[in-house]
Amino acid sequence: MPHIIIDYSRGAAERVAIDELTRAVHCRVRDGGVVKPTAVRTFAREATFSCVGDEHPENHFIQIIVRMAPGRPAETKRELLKGVLEAARAVAATALQAGRLGLRADLYESDPSFAFQEIAFA
Repeated sequence: MPHIIIDYSRGAAERVAIDELTRAVHCRVRDGGVVKPTAVRTFAREATFSCVGDEHPENHFIQIIVRMAPGRPAETKRELLKGVLEAARAVAATALQAGRLGLRADLYESDPSFAFQEIAFA
């Protein structure tokens, strides 16, 4: 862990290079020194249907959720999340300047009592 989930509205990939954004966010977390690099998992998925704000067809959003195990100080988590947003913002800068795009990052702690897994990565 952490797992990074990037949800985006249908059509957002026409304005933002989602593959680049996904890689930038992944690398920022992986190389940030806060987590074990081999533990980071990142994926992006487009919403089949979405409504954004006043439902103007050019409105789009990108929501980044970082889910990680508990135990880190609040400031460490804040800095990690700021880095995630900075990495995403760098890729989405042109679309953000053009408007009609929302970008958000949240961090959630996973309760290990309610998480079961089997990992076979080296």
